[in-house]
Amino acid sequence: MKKIPAPAKTSPHAPTIRSRLVLLVLACIVPASLMAAGLIYYDYKLSRESFVQSAIATARANALEIDKELAVVESALVALSTSPSFTSGDLKAFDAQARKLGARQNIFNIVLEDAGGQQLMNTFLPYGQPLPRNPDDLMLKYVLERDETVNSSLFIGPVSARHIVSVGIPVRDGKGKRYALTATIAAERFEAVLRQQSYPAHWITSVLDRNGLIVARSRDMKRFMGTSAIPQVRQRMHRQPEGAFETETLDGVPILAVMSKAGKSEWTVAIGIPLDRLSAEMNRKLWSLVLATAGLLGSSLFFAWLVGARIRRSLRGLIPPALALGAGERVEPASHGLREADDVAEAMAKASAMLREAKHQATHDVLTGIANRAMFTEFLARQLAIASRSLAQLSVLYLDLDNFKTINDTHGHAVGDALLISATGRLTAQLRKADMAARLGGDEFAVVLCDAGAAETATVVDKLVKLMAEPYRLAGLELQAAASIGVAVFPESGATVESLLAAADQAMYTAKAARKQVRRASSQDDAQSRPGGNYLG
Repeated sequence: MKKIPAPAKTSPHAPTIRSRLVLLVLACIVPASLMAAGLIYYDYKLSRESFVQSAIATARANALEIDKELAVVESALVALSTSPSFTSGDLKAFDAQARKLGARQNIFNIVLEDAGGQQLMNTFLPYGQPLPRNPDDLMLKYVLERDETVNSSLFIGPVSARHIVSVGIPVRDGKGKRYALTATIAAERFEAVLRQQSYPAHWITSVLDRNGLIVARSRDMKRFMGTSAIPQVRQRMHRQPEGAFETETLDGVPILAVMSKAGKSEWTVAIGIPLDRLSAEMNRKLWSLVLATAGLLGSSLFFAWLVGARIRRSLRGLIPPALALGAGERVEPASHGLREADDVAEAMAKASAMLREAKHQATHDVLTGIANRAMFTEFLARQLAIASRSLAQLSVLYLDLDNFKTINDTHGHAVGDALLISATGRLTAQLRKADMAARLGGDEFAVVLCDAGAAETATVVDKLVKLMAEPYRLAGLELQAAASIGVAVFPESGATVESLLAAADQAMYTAKAARKQVRRASSQDDAQSRPGGNYLG
């Protein structure tokens, strides 16, 4: 838990609000009114800043949703690239798998190209039809040159004639030949993401690609899709990841623009809040304070004394939740005796909840609740650094549920999801608190066994094999879904996150192909296995 710094000590001789109010009431009404106006303006600015910070937190959470949507497509491509049909060169079977994946993941089409720009597969066209060659394909060049996932900006597809976005990953077949596997998704997919958010009706939210083109918009999507955002937004999105400023929309509406850039895709979510609505809300609070203050100034000296004490307590009561919010701690709504202070406290509580939810969604699998790929990779990198310094060992397990696709297709996604949740429970039941399990996508899981050599890993693996092989009783059905497990041990099988995961993944697929339940990777790639789930070191 982060330590919250203590507030700075004030001078014991500094005047208090209570004493100032008494002096002002005793002196005259006009100076007191001016002081009250200053306090009201301060509260107005504080409320507005709190509102802006809350809106920025909303934009930030939405930017994470955009990255998450692109990551779903990337994960689908990664899973598809591990297909035995691809590694063996059976493009017809691979094309069929890609079409099923596209239909399931709402992907417009999937294209496989070689390094020369020749398309070998395009699910938009019937299999076997002659495919074009485009050696100047920029997407292909970026994917192969960078050797990493590349997300395109918004563009109009030459065949579909509609606004689309591409996600491409580098892949290699069984002979090590390099290809680019690209998925194309319609811009309307991001409009659906915006529709899922709970915005006030008068907010206008846009998703901008890295070039400042509008990919999706919560209002008048068809009218503005593909057009450039206003110049102020385009300039600021290249200078800073987040911010808020006043400007006008493309159709001339004065707004408070709040923006946040997604970390991975570098796309930006911009929220436009009409200034007339925002000012009306703030002015209502302002005038209510003015009237209340005027009444207080006409009260007796004793009443002014009590009011000063109440204001002081309310303002001081906001210090702990504000410091807790800055430190990332949970902030609960609380009453501080003043409506404005309560509004600020409630806004801080909402901002705290949104930050925690965004952090959780970014690091955990939605279905099973365990870690996702991003959190797993970060955890493994930390453990590798610790193991390298302490000369310790650790193991990485890569698991794939046998028969999952058949069960999922036969009994439906509800049963398939229940099977994944039940399998997750079995998996985590065998781990220590220091270990971590993650769902990488579909029915594939990974485990890090910290400070575990071959003997300790063998014990855990044998238990897992036996437990995962036991029948699942779900929805009145008895299902068999044993796990194929690939094992990689640091440092024998690899010394980096990528090499260990690749070794464990390859070992798992080798075990699955050989119908053995366990396969251990080694630096010589001469892993051995035997039936019955026994682990061989």
